[in-house]
Amino acid sequence: MTTKNKPIAINGVTITPGEQQIIDLPVATLYTHTDVSIPFHIICAKKPGPRLFISAAIHGDELNGVEIIRRLLKSTTLKRFVVR
Repeated sequence: MTTKNKPIAINGVTITPGEQQIIDLPVATLYTHTDVSIPFHIICAKKPGPRLFISAAIHGDELNGVEIIRRLLKSTTLKRFVVR
């Protein structure tokens, strides 16, 4: 028997099992009234299991992590879990 994962709901957006979405999470408004948000790549696996959060570029001069995450998102390991 195969167990199906549950959908993930973040900031009013629901990501169903086997789906991948990019959502923008609002974090602040600048003094110029410009809204600032953080893009999140959400991958909801088809089957339940451990969850993982990866973050990069918290400090503006630490850009190596951005490339690492870009490569991770393209990896074949993650593609097994998501229907594209």
